[in-house]
Amino acid sequence: MVSNLSPRKQVIEYVVEIERGIWVRKLPKIDKDVKILLDMIYAPMYTKILLAAIELDLFSELEENKTYNDVAVRLGLHPKNTSYLLDSLTAMGLLKKSDEFYDNTALSKKYLVRSQEMFIGEHLKVTCMTTGFEDIEIVKLVKEGPNSKCGNREENDVSELFGDYTELVKGAQKGGRATEIAALASSLPEFEGFRKMLDLGGGPGLLGMAVVKAHPVMKGVIFDTPEVGKTAEESIKEYNLGDRVKMMTGDYTVDSIGGEYDFIMAIGTLNFAKHDLDTVIKKIYDALNPKGVFMCISEGLTSEKTSPREMVVSWLPYFLKGRDFSLEQGEVSNSALRIGFRSIYKQTLDLLTGKMDVDIARK
Repeated sequence: MVSNLSPRKQVIEYVVEIERGIWVRKLPKIDKDVKILLDMIYAPMYTKILLAAIELDLFSELEENKTYNDVAVRLGLHPKNTSYLLDSLTAMGLLKKSDEFYDNTALSKKYLVRSQEMFIGEHLKVTCMTTGFEDIEIVKLVKEGPNSKCGNREENDVSELFGDYTELVKGAQKGGRATEIAALASSLPEFEGFRKMLDLGGGPGLLGMAVVKAHPVMKGVIFDTPEVGKTAEESIKEYNLGDRVKMMTGDYTVDSIGGEYDFIMAIGTLNFAKHDLDTVIKKIYDALNPKGVFMCISEGLTSEKTSPREMVVSWLPYFLKGRDFSLEQGEVSNSALRIGFRSIYKQTLDLLTGKMDVDIARK
């Protein structure tokens, strides 16, 4: 093949495969944004590596610089495989490595060391375990609809859907999650004047208890189903808060939730009342004292239910199985205004569970 191009132009425009003597056109230019797609493929690998490190408690072990052999000996691990895992964590930006010594990054020190106040290792593990993606057959469900027998588990009601995870959720509520919610509640200007609060749908109760502990005298009630209530009772005893926190069980959509509260919070729980939201928020309104405060934290889907990304994706397994528990942005605040709350303050915050709507309604 004869080319009229200059040698420099030939180098730029063509690649010569010398052994075969064939001229091949230069490959198409790859858009750098293709990395977004590649990261999506690598994401499951990153997740497995991170969860393995949390399970082995490697970040807590690396509060001080250590070699891979030091870590392996201390934790009874295979030395060479420990080095491979630590190198992967370093590649992911979760560790630093210098002269064969490993150390936590600032991010890992804050969130992945078990002794730290903002530790979220258990939260990450539970979030991964409860996504519903492990056994879901997306293609089959999209083809056949929610009545197809996809996956190993068939959910019959909300308590069955989430009840099995109560002990896991207890771990997820510890550390950073409890600290975050307590900080939000205690930032309310009325907080010091509160004397009684309700954590509606409080699960194992650690979030409500963290709010109570942030106040010098306030007492609290944790409300959830009887199945979940057993774990919450254990939590109350475990944290020696029996004199300040009580458990109430039932179905908040139909049962009494008590009354004379100064503060009620509902964190990720009004989703299960979305089809009768006004009735439940009226119950909350009636349970509050005059000038009482209601705080709701929910995902608040926007952009025609395509954002925030984490929330839209995490709900997918339930959507595909015919269970839409999502709330769109403004649903809670609009309902509260209809019911008669005198004011609503709403903001969207980046929390440990993702981008969430925080609605503050005042009676």
